[in-house]
Amino acid sequence: MIASLAARIATHEDQEVLWGVLEPMIRMGGTYVFSLDKTKESMMAYWMGADKVTFAVENEGVVVGTFYLKANQEGLGDHICNAGFVVSRDAEGLGVGRWMGEFAQVEAKSRGFLAMQFNFVIQSNQKAVHLWKSLGFSVIGEIPEAYRHPHLGLVPALIFYKKLTDYPLCYQ
Repeated sequence: MIASLAARIATHEDQEVLWGVLEPMIRMGGTYVFSLDKTKESMMAYWMGADKVTFAVENEGVVVGTFYLKANQEGLGDHICNAGFVVSRDAEGLGVGRWMGEFAQVEAKSRGFLAMQFNFVIQSNQKAVHLWKSLGFSVIGEIPEAYRHPHLGLVPALIFYKKLTDYPLCYQ
């Protein structure tokens, strides 16, 4: 476990270092739906899009992960948050993903989100499935044959959900 992690909002100047975190995940496949040949420009436009707040996670000044938060839907569904997380290859297995998941929940709640939903967690990505379950998320659905895994063929994707706060049945 890395003890000195800190998250900050990413800026345009972070794009190169964030690409260094994101590119190996994209090229390997198996965790996100992005094309294996996705370009830096299109990925950074997505990851740091205007609909998101994107974070860089640092350990002693070195970026070891990144995540974003955004409304899962617009308008009357914007009280539920969606997020994406990537840990750098050098920091895998050190607790960065868990730290980001915990931090993101607190941050989402502070931004007024009442719940968090992940729409497409690839079932064969057992690290992510285990992490989200261990952080109290529930699987609320499964999409059969949803992901063309580069090595396993068609695999299911899971939908995860967690309430972040108690809220009234009638939300206004």
